[in-house]
Amino acid sequence: MEEMIGKKDDKKQDFYAHVKKIAEINEQSGGINELFFEFAKPHLDWICNLLDIGPLPASLYAALAQLYKGEVIQLSALASYLRINCIEIMEYMDDLEILSEKQLIHIYRKNTEIFMGPPTETLFFELKLSSIELINKGIFHEKHSNKNLSIDEFFVNLESLFEDRVQKRQPYKKTLLLLSNLLQNNQHLPLVKKIKKLELSDDDSTVLLRFLHLAVSLDDLEMTYRDMEFLYEVPRQFINIKRQLRNGQYILIELGLIENSCNEGFGNAECFRLTDKAMDEFLADFDLSPSNIPVNGLICCTSIAEKKLYYPEKTQSAIDELTLLLKYENFADVQKRLSEKNMRTGFACLFSGEPGTGKTETAYQIARICGRGIMQVDLAGIKSKWFGESEKKIKELFDKYRTCVKNHTITPILLFNEADAIIGKRQLLTDYNNGPRQTENSIQNIILQEIENLDGILIATTNLSKNMDKAFDRRFLYKIEFEKPELETRKAIWHSLLDGLSDNDAARLAHNYELSGGQIENIARKQAIHQVLSGREADLEDLSRYAHAELGETSIEKKIGFGV
Repeated sequence: MEEMIGKKDDKKQDFYAHVKKIAEINEQSGGINELFFEFAKPHLDWICNLLDIGPLPASLYAALAQLYKGEVIQLSALASYLRINCIEIMEYMDDLEILSEKQLIHIYRKNTEIFMGPPTETLFFELKLSSIELINKGIFHEKHSNKNLSIDEFFVNLESLFEDRVQKRQPYKKTLLLLSNLLQNNQHLPLVKKIKKLELSDDDSTVLLRFLHLAVSLDDLEMTYRDMEFLYEVPRQFINIKRQLRNGQYILIELGLIENSCNEGFGNAECFRLTDKAMDEFLADFDLSPSNIPVNGLICCTSIAEKKLYYPEKTQSAIDELTLLLKYENFADVQKRLSEKNMRTGFACLFSGEPGTGKTETAYQIARICGRGIMQVDLAGIKSKWFGESEKKIKELFDKYRTCVKNHTITPILLFNEADAIIGKRQLLTDYNNGPRQTENSIQNIILQEIENLDGILIATTNLSKNMDKAFDRRFLYKIEFEKPELETRKAIWHSLLDGLSDNDAARLAHNYELSGGQIENIARKQAIHQVLSGREADLEDLSRYAHAELGETSIEKKIGFGV
């Protein structure tokens, strides 16, 4: 062992000794010329053999090693050392690029502002410390090769190449060349074989590799336009891909490998993520556990604030029963029992009632109590925003939910808020306005089929249950009617939301105004605003005025569920 350490130390000492000797010969010969190469040959040969490079790149590397003081080396400093003009450095750029390709140095290109003139590009150089460490250990030549890598080593190389590009250490074209070389040298890897089979352009391969690298190395499945633009020298290089992404015509979208990120049913036009298909096809061998995979739109139960809700006795009893069922230990047993009897194991529930009666907030509180994540979707938004491809978006939504169910120990809840737009009676098709009606019917048919095959928990809220299609009515196992609160319930809500309210005033307000919980909460919010603006508590007269306003607004503006 001591002998091995001694050999490594000798290698380290040899490297610095040869660099120092080359510097002395450069000084004596007056720069890199014939006299320099004649006397420096044995030292250059040693470095050439160690780094697998030619004499001129070896000379330049020795010069940079001698100049390196822990920070970037300016072009003027290298030119001065070589006894040439700054412009003459351009003659050596091919050899400096060889050092860059070998990952021995970084070449920075920066635009420098000149007073009263156009900006000029300036070069800076920096030694790569990881390569210095390998040289010190005497193992650079073996470690530098990017051929026949393991999959882990492949992604380490990707990390290095993308980091160099993001930090502007490598030009974009050089990054393309290095990535192409990395793929070419590692075609034994199944991942690389699949990428090569797609026959993508270098630009498109780079975008795909960037997505895969972010997923594996940074546990991030998403990338924005800004993240992609970092890859390019100037924005105009990204214009064509950006236009194709916006139009949905980009090759990776058409191949089903990336898609718009989705948040509560709405696509984020500025953000893209790997699809489940891409994850299965390229990253199936990686341990991307559920805790490492961000699920856009899935709200964690621990982030839901506790709220006290009040219901009529019949509604409270139904909610208690559903909550008991959805607790983890009970739900697992029930699903097992149903499965043994070859019955459907999914549960679809319908919360119906007037606006402000607490339907949406109840779904959130059940999720919190039962320790389940919740994915809220606005189906009306999907239908209106993607008219013509709504069916595709609905299918993708259920695919996403199935992935969540598969990847989570505790099944999350899929919440269809304001589901009136899709559970109403299906329409007859006529020659007039046939297209839109056919689209709506297609959406309903897809959702009916998905509920039939559901292996999770779906809660839908609606204000218009009487208009529901009979096919939907049969598929909801639990149907809970949220009625407007009764007198005693209204009194309890007044008390819970307005701490300083007396029993008499709460009773009077509850008796005089048949308000929903959501309407009473609006009044409580107005009371808080009133206190801030006027510096005094709202009195009974103020509260009565607010109550009259709420009753007047109900015929004009629909309120969303109590507590939302």
